[in-house]
Amino acid sequence: MTPGRRVSLGDIIKIKHGFAFKGEDITTERQPHFLVTPGNFSIGGGFKLNRLKYFKGIPPEEYVLRPGDLVVTMTDLSKNMDTLGYAATVPSLPPGLTALHNQRIGLISITSPDVDQSWLEYRMRASDYRAEVLASSSGSTVHHTSPGRILEFQLDLPSLEYQREVASTLSALDDKIESNRRANALISDLLDAKSEKFGAGLPTVPLRIIAKSIKETANPSKLGDAVVDHFSLPAFDSGARPERAAAARIMSNKLRVPQHAVLLSRLNPRFNRTWWVTAGTEAMALASTEFLVLTAEDGLELAAVWLAVRDPFFREELPKRVTGTSGSHQRVRPDDALAIEVPDFRSAALEVKQSTLALLMRAESLRIESDRVTTLRDSLLPELLFGRRRIPVEGVAV
Repeated sequence: MTPGRRVSLGDIIKIKHGFAFKGEDITTERQPHFLVTPGNFSIGGGFKLNRLKYFKGIPPEEYVLRPGDLVVTMTDLSKNMDTLGYAATVPSLPPGLTALHNQRIGLISITSPDVDQSWLEYRMRASDYRAEVLASSSGSTVHHTSPGRILEFQLDLPSLEYQREVASTLSALDDKIESNRRANALISDLLDAKSEKFGAGLPTVPLRIIAKSIKETANPSKLGDAVVDHFSLPAFDSGARPERAAAARIMSNKLRVPQHAVLLSRLNPRFNRTWWVTAGTEAMALASTEFLVLTAEDGLELAAVWLAVRDPFFREELPKRVTGTSGSHQRVRPDDALAIEVPDFRSAALEVKQSTLALLMRAESLRIESDRVTTLRDSLLPELLFGRRRIPVEGVAV
């Protein structure tokens, strides 16, 4: 790639703020319209549709977003500002659901014919852009930036042909990640359907009868230079893959995770995060104490545990057992969760447990594959954006 002309983002795009909503306008109950928030931006890039915040009432038409619109985060409520300044394209939405543009999000319009939108989205993930956005942000508790600060960023604009080549290569990897995500969503729905169908008529027992709760803890600060696989709530929300991290970075005690386990979140159980875990052998596996770590005698019996905790009654009952008054920090005590009655899937037909285990293992393999493709994409992104590797990239298969 030959160096392009030097421009500022303000030379090629405009950014428009959204409307200011009020707290009483927001609900977690399903509505036709949801507000795009920083939580909809994936840390690695892209747009995700989970834990949506809905708008009550009829919003101004001018702030309705369309699939294909490019948006950027103006605010990040997380302490480490993971997604501040990220750009993402609004995806196709489920029927009857509309995205809204609010004051925490900027709507990008491209003003130059020399800019490819997909390339621009990837360019707004690059390290130099990220560093400048973070350095110019303000706020102590809630960090924020502004359209003016983002538009000041300087970059080299390569030829439109090169932009499209870069975007095509990186998009192929993102398409593979998205394909795996959709497959996993289908597997999750199928497993829930199996739980409901085959659990009907089974005898019920307290969860503690069919699952063993692991209570052994480890203090990461005493593990020296060890590297661990950290199963945390943020890791679950970011794709259900553990974070490999230096043990010294992890401040509090964690639960030890056996090679095979089901993790069940006790924090804010209305979201009912359930995680099938196959721990590797390269590093010790540790889980946040916000999880219950459940295990069983073998893979088939653990598959039975999975079906039990996905039972509709269990999922409805778990949030009723919470303690705490804060809506964002409600927890279920371990003993209270283990006391909930669940279908005893140990007595289910062998083929039910076998097919469940096969689906869980398939879902895990898809997540591992996506993890590897994500690592490849993230390593290629700066190489291609800055012309340090030619296109097409040899050996990239998706």
